[in-house]
Amino acid sequence: MKKKERPTYDLDEIKRLLLNEESRHVTQSARLEAVKLRYADDDEMVQRCLQLTMRNFDKTMPSEKCPGLMQDVYFTYDGPRKIYIKFQISNGKGIIISFKET
Repeated sequence: MKKKERPTYDLDEIKRLLLNEESRHVTQSARLEAVKLRYADDDEMVQRCLQLTMRNFDKTMPSEKCPGLMQDVYFTYDGPRKIYIKFQISNGKGIIISFKET
């Protein structure tokens, strides 16, 4: 599959899913990387995600671990740090796949 120039998932839907602990999943690797950036918990990560707009969208790419699923990549800044955030929606959950400094 090729990268797409438009997001696969609606950003507002991702945000809505992330707000609710029942419909949110954060991968262990995303959580560990976020801790390195001094994000204390999932809620702090979600607050950063809620600030994203379509101007932060970079690309859609195929999942490396789940063939057939796509993942949307966004970049944002937290002070001088550029943060790479990768999302996917699967099984009714908003998933933060990656949350790391670039």
